[in-house]
Amino acid sequence: MLRISVVLSIILWVLRTQVGGEHIPTLPATPTEIIRHYGYTAEEHSVQTPDGYILKLHRIPPYGGNESATHQVVFLQHGVLGSSADFLIQGPQNSLPFQLADAGYDVWMGNFRGNMYSRKHLTLSAQEHKFWDFESHEFGVFDLPAMLDHVLLVSGEKKLHYIGHSQGATAALVLLSMQPQYNKMFRTFQALAPIGFMKNAKSPFLKTLSRMTLSPEIVSEYIGNGEFVPSARMLDLGGRILCKDHASTQSLCLNTLFLIAGFDTDQLNKTLLPEIFSRHPAGTSVYELIHYAQEVKSGNFAQYDHGTVGNLKRYGSINPPSYELTKVTTPVTLYYAQNDWLSSIEDTERLAQKLSNCIGKVLIPAEKFSHYDFLWGADVKQQVYDKIVKVLNKV
Repeated sequence: MLRISVVLSIILWVLRTQVGGEHIPTLPATPTEIIRHYGYTAEEHSVQTPDGYILKLHRIPPYGGNESATHQVVFLQHGVLGSSADFLIQGPQNSLPFQLADAGYDVWMGNFRGNMYSRKHLTLSAQEHKFWDFESHEFGVFDLPAMLDHVLLVSGEKKLHYIGHSQGATAALVLLSMQPQYNKMFRTFQALAPIGFMKNAKSPFLKTLSRMTLSPEIVSEYIGNGEFVPSARMLDLGGRILCKDHASTQSLCLNTLFLIAGFDTDQLNKTLLPEIFSRHPAGTSVYELIHYAQEVKSGNFAQYDHGTVGNLKRYGSINPPSYELTKVTTPVTLYYAQNDWLSSIEDTERLAQKLSNCIGKVLIPAEKFSHYDFLWGADVKQQVYDKIVKVLNKV
């Protein structure tokens, strides 16, 4: 944990001393602007969760003049520390939403509470600690159903295809196990680098966090007081200054970005780093990271561990209940990689065994393919996205 603090301190010092540094051209700031920048139609939608969070959705509607348009809905959900922008920054040639839009699908992208596009609440401010009192369970039981209900209402469709990266897959597993009625709304569920079981996760950050014996409240003080990530200003400066091509600090950026999830120098297009670091990490609660660390330690895919007293009060049992994956009856295809520090081969195959309707497992052949390569890998279209489209076209 000390090493992590040292790395973050170095980043802060460099940012403070290089504020006047040279900026390089970047894409427009928001997902809507990026979509329109590439000549596609874009929409923004807002959704309110039952507990008062205001979530932003981004849409690329099917082309009016596209004769091949299926009008079937594809919903994409971002991963840990991410946002809908993660899916877009490689542009039309290598980004999944554009590929799906070109194929005639009605493309929607969600944003979980707490990221840079979903930082509003009916009564709470993001400056209040209570705003950040959530983790991945809330993503599944509150955020996803609110967003999916809205998408189906607006589109007029009764079912949708779901594609979740990382935490986006976690949330869907939570939803479908806790509220099984949503299974009938999924045509397909394609999970990219899914995070379920984490016993074999190699992430040095989560492994270190999992060994801490302090209470979650005290641990949260080590990695953030409520919110996990730095301010939007710091993210922007980090992207534009620290991570520009040929910057002496670029290797530091790589180490920081992939400290949690691993990296692949063969697949990473370093010219994308300014775009990535201007938007990612996009914001989340410290309790989400603590929850993942708990699963590394326990080896279970279970609800948040509040301690013996807290668990008895909340769940009526000493241990938090496991998610009942047999209730996930929608057809699931799992995509996983050999060099993923969060979603290991062993844990993903265990997940496949627990699911009641796993129709496919796709292990990416590239040995160094990692967690973020499902978004930003140089060969991600050939390695992953073309396979996704084939699954969609079969339904």
